[in-house]
Amino acid sequence: MYVKMSVEEQNFFKISSVGEVSIVKGASKIAPGKYVLDLRLTTAAVGEDSEEGIFTDALTIDVTSRPLSLVYTPSTISVEENIANTTAAPTFVGSLEGLAFAIKSVEPQTSAISIDAATGAISMAADNSLPIGTVCNVTVTATNKYGTVDFENALTMKVVAYIAPIEAFSYEDTEEIIQTTAFEHQVAEIVGDEVAYSFVNLPTELADLNIDTNTGTISAKKGNTIPVGEYTVTVLAKNNKNEKETSFKLTVIENPYFFTYVHWGNNIGMSPAKDYATQYRVTSKDELLDLSLPLAESDIPEGIEVEWSIDEANSSVSNAQIDEDGTITFTGGWADGRVNMILIKATTGKGTAGEITVKTPIFVHCSAPVSGVTINYTPFVFQVNPRTGGTSAVPTLEGVEPDKFLADYRRTFSFYNINGPEEHLTGRVDKVNNGFLYIMWKSYFDTKGKSTNTGSKDPVSYYSNVTSLSLPLLYVDATNGCAIKVNPNKWKDDYGYANGVFTGQITFVTDGNSGGINSGKQVFPIAIWFDTKF
Repeated sequence: MYVKMSVEEQNFFKISSVGEVSIVKGASKIAPGKYVLDLRLTTAAVGEDSEEGIFTDALTIDVTSRPLSLVYTPSTISVEENIANTTAAPTFVGSLEGLAFAIKSVEPQTSAISIDAATGAISMAADNSLPIGTVCNVTVTATNKYGTVDFENALTMKVVAYIAPIEAFSYEDTEEIIQTTAFEHQVAEIVGDEVAYSFVNLPTELADLNIDTNTGTISAKKGNTIPVGEYTVTVLAKNNKNEKETSFKLTVIENPYFFTYVHWGNNIGMSPAKDYATQYRVTSKDELLDLSLPLAESDIPEGIEVEWSIDEANSSVSNAQIDEDGTITFTGGWADGRVNMILIKATTGKGTAGEITVKTPIFVHCSAPVSGVTINYTPFVFQVNPRTGGTSAVPTLEGVEPDKFLADYRRTFSFYNINGPEEHLTGRVDKVNNGFLYIMWKSYFDTKGKSTNTGSKDPVSYYSNVTSLSLPLLYVDATNGCAIKVNPNKWKDDYGYANGVFTGQITFVTDGNSGGINSGKQVFPIAIWFDTKF
């Protein structure tokens, strides 16, 4: 297996400042095989965004392992009495060097079953004299250069009187399917036994379609991205006697309730406003209480009724309300130097098949001195793609000599899932077991070869990683005016990239002594919003 990728596009490998490439400790999800890496050299003359300094096919890493997995699909098959039958090759995970397959045992014992040592395909010989009703459980041994593993009962073969060839196979054309809605489409007719189903040359626009290999039922989940249009879907039905193809028309129509965004603008001069998070800076409690935010922009179809609500579970302030027109007001929530977030849910077509809900975060910065120092990031919501990472704006400072201002992330770290995988649980790193932030902390400590410490600031600290700044998830960059630096390909897990907001307390000193930062003055001056669309 050869996989070509950039070091910047995955998190199995890391590269040091001196060019040493290594596999990340704890990267257990990496599959064995040969990985061909592109490398980027960044210098004072060649920046991170430059097309120069990229060396394609610079390094090949061969990840080896003993046999890890062996799967026959299906794992149970029927075989016609005294008729030869051969399975497809199994799916194998492990190094391919010196790979060979052998049958360890068959229960009940018979010499009629054999295996192709090179491919792993299992055959039952013709005229085997096995009586109808016999069930053979086959245990397979896989051996490669790095070890030998037995896979117990990897395949079950049942002897039956007759397997009918496929004589008829069809789907009806679908009814009109509303854009983004869930649906299932079943086989209309199938005449034949032991049939397996698969797509044939599925168009890329239909990547969200799924097929049940045993029943042929085709489906898509709610929220799928199949565009409006008419498509031809071709399916193959196959058994050990023959195979047939059939096609049907899949028609997706416009959802009258479909929309993609709502926006309330900003008061910090960011333009065009739609390209930035909704964010308002206020400088006093009275200014916060006077704040009224009418809906500024949206692509909600004209005349469509909207249900507005605030997702309290995903908000850092509960002193907010929204009226039936989408206007947001506040009854409290002031805290010196803090960025607060609320998550608005806008729903159209409530209770219908075409129901759409869009979640949008709104941020308010209570800009005020903390111990005489005012810290203003502009924008104070750093929108960043977790795949590529990036650097925020440098904050403006009042009440302190800039060269004596030092800061670091310290405590109270939270993640609010917006549109990410449902497995990305919202919550504080030290409060939600197996929450998304816990997984991020664990990933960091795995690279260090240490047990996970949810009370530690190290995964987001500059000063804890000053000799290896590629390790933390993000940090306050002391070399760049205390801008926030997000490292690429850190904010993801087995379920996908982050789509949500990270907040954390930052502590600071004004005397230039980094030794006092941990006990420094406390602020929440910036929020980090992750989305791969940024």
